[in-house]
Amino acid sequence: MRRPAHHQPAAALAALALLFLAAPAIAQEARFTVNDDCTAFAFSPDGTRIVYAARRFGNAKIRVRGKQQKIPIEHDDIWEVNFKGRMRRLVDGSKLVKSATPFSYAIEAIRLGPDNDHMTVQMTTRTFSAKETAAGQGKSGELTDLMNGEGKEIDIAGTKNSIIQGALNAVWLADAQTVVYMKEAPNSLLYTLAYIRPASGVGGSMLPGHSFAAVAWNPTHNVAAAIERNPDLGGPIRLVWIDLVHHTERTLATLGGFTGHLTVSPSATQVAYYHDGNTIAIRSVAQPGQVTRIKVPYGRYEWSPDGTYLLLKPGRDTQSNLLISVSLPSGEYHDIYHGLLYHDFHISPDGQSVAVTEPGEAILKLYPAP
Repeated sequence: MRRPAHHQPAAALAALALLFLAAPAIAQEARFTVNDDCTAFAFSPDGTRIVYAARRFGNAKIRVRGKQQKIPIEHDDIWEVNFKGRMRRLVDGSKLVKSATPFSYAIEAIRLGPDNDHMTVQMTTRTFSAKETAAGQGKSGELTDLMNGEGKEIDIAGTKNSIIQGALNAVWLADAQTVVYMKEAPNSLLYTLAYIRPASGVGGSMLPGHSFAAVAWNPTHNVAAAIERNPDLGGPIRLVWIDLVHHTERTLATLGGFTGHLTVSPSATQVAYYHDGNTIAIRSVAQPGQVTRIKVPYGRYEWSPDGTYLLLKPGRDTQSNLLISVSLPSGEYHDIYHGLLYHDFHISPDGQSVAVTEPGEAILKLYPAP
């Protein structure tokens, strides 16, 4: 998915540097460690386990110009680990795809539904025909695979398969019957919204004629916040609130700026986003004219379950950095793990733990929350 370009102001970077230098070098003791290359992970909503993707590589054979040729392919596994560190494989990647044409996939995101027993698995894919392989190419794409909590694929009625081609950021709603997702709008940098009910095969466009730059779901409450734009990217930037059951929206505010990372609080009462490169704006859904602005470095952040702080990793999503806790509504922030750098993170549903992956091989660790 495309992300808006951004620049961190010098003042924010300087403050972050001072924070880093002042942090004592104290080792952290993890509750458990998963020594695997974890490409994506998510807590179960009941907080009893983490489901993660483990990178797996192999080779496939394809005949090119009359000769057998080996090509590298990726078929990631899916595992779960409980809070005692006990692991179990849910999906054997080598058996997930059956195709006469060599097919490679990498798992980009795993999202568990509110009922704990459904998940969506977003993948980037690559297929190789003899002609494409001879030219040093392959056909790339994106899809989402629908599964239950045990890793068994859930077929969509009338299709005999469990995948939604081109689906991005897909999530199960609280009814455990409906999946909502984004798709790239034709000839545009924007997205449209769609839904599918796999058991019946019923689905289609949600809010036809509308296009969006960003969407943040809260599937537990069946709502979402979105940044709506005109197809030509002209006109106002509208922050809207979407009822995902009735497929309706209402405008919360017209924004003077938006640079990314739209989120909805766990309680579905607040919406947050970066107004510019170093300012997060937080609006009440009930009274959107009330805005709290806090100055922090640009980066990916998550809400704590009780809404009292944000956990932030400054920089690009793909960049490793320290984690800082941002108190709400004061905006005061501090390094929580004493200058250690991490590639990715998620807060547990009960707020008691933080799961992280380390730079490099993306080893997964579970730490106490700040």
